[in-house]
Amino acid sequence: MSQFNRKVLVVEDDALLRSLIASNLVADGFVVETTDSAAGARKIAADFDPDVALLDIELGNGPTGIDLALVLRKQMPEIALVFLTHIPEPRVVGVDNRKIPKNAAYLSKDRITDPKMLSLAIDAALRGRAGREFRDDKRDYPLAELSRSQLAVLQMVALGMSNGEIAAERETTVRAVENLVKRAFQAAGIDTEAGGNPRVNAAREYIRIAGLPHGK
Repeated sequence: MSQFNRKVLVVEDDALLRSLIASNLVADGFVVETTDSAAGARKIAADFDPDVALLDIELGNGPTGIDLALVLRKQMPEIALVFLTHIPEPRVVGVDNRKIPKNAAYLSKDRITDPKMLSLAIDAALRGRAGREFRDDKRDYPLAELSRSQLAVLQMVALGMSNGEIAAERETTVRAVENLVKRAFQAAGIDTEAGGNPRVNAAREYIRIAGLPHGK
């Protein structure tokens, strides 16, 4: 499938990265429009009629890239979708993997150090053949086996919240939180008997996988 004259809508809230992505895609023969928000994307899409939407997942306040993808796919059922994100495991930010639309590619941002990776992922998405090589969310990650509650409490630990504060936030007892934190640390492979503060180690692991957590 020739990529020349294929139209790509890039939705990325980091201005420098957005510019770099657009430049690389134009050099590869794509026609590109860019925006930094879901609202901007919806306005552009109506006139631009993109073949592909390249979407960051975290777009600040408001709809996520996955929310936007579902809207675009409803309006334009044939549009190809490529997610580009620093989050390898979507569940750590509350996104169910099952919400990722069919035949979409999902790439971690560190993979675009290969300048041809985006073009390959776009081509695969256009063909409806975005297999596991373009689905980074399907890899095995250290936090992949945690339950939703365990992920939530680990995020609160990474935010520096005490067990008492977590209990108040979750409207439960400190004892229940202590047990949940213990199970979350075990599931995440945090060695509570090793040197150092296990809460600090847990926060570092969360940030390594999910990036800096956002407050409530």
